[in-house]
Amino acid sequence: MCVALIVTGSPGAGKSSVLEALTTSLEIAGVEYSAVESEQLGWGWPWYSTGEWLPQLAAVMSLRRGIGRRVLLVAATTETSAELRAVVEAVGADRTRVVLLVAAPDVVAARIDAREPDRWPGKAALIAHARSLAISMPRELDGVDARIQTDGRSAVDVAAEVHAVLAAALPADGG
Repeated sequence: MCVALIVTGSPGAGKSSVLEALTTSLEIAGVEYSAVESEQLGWGWPWYSTGEWLPQLAAVMSLRRGIGRRVLLVAATTETSAELRAVVEAVGADRTRVVLLVAAPDVVAARIDAREPDRWPGKAALIAHARSLAISMPRELDGVDARIQTDGRSAVDVAAEVHAVLAAALPADGG
């Protein structure tokens, strides 16, 4: 059985940091996994559309399932319920759990401001968009199994909660 965990949230909510902490805890626990940050599949100028990067995600996940990976982790900024459903379908797991990381608009803005270089021309637009998503995603995104607040918390602490969501979805034999 193949189990997937999709970690979503606005830019700056903590997806990358939490995914990194989660993969460390899985490695320590001896759990084989495969992880993908979907934003890497859309990176380019101009940014690839959802219709362009989703088939890439489906292909990557198919290849990883084909080599025997049964725990698939995906970080993705899914802005709508339809986009989230498309990501779940692209991953193609037997069982999927979705975790929405939630942070206040000012928190996501500050995180993005700290990580992105001032010389990047898209920084102000990303901050504004992230602020908007930090408000809309928790209210409007359907298909979420757990909502986890990241404000004022370490990625390791949040990852422990995410790990529990994943562990509950795994078969009793661990995969």
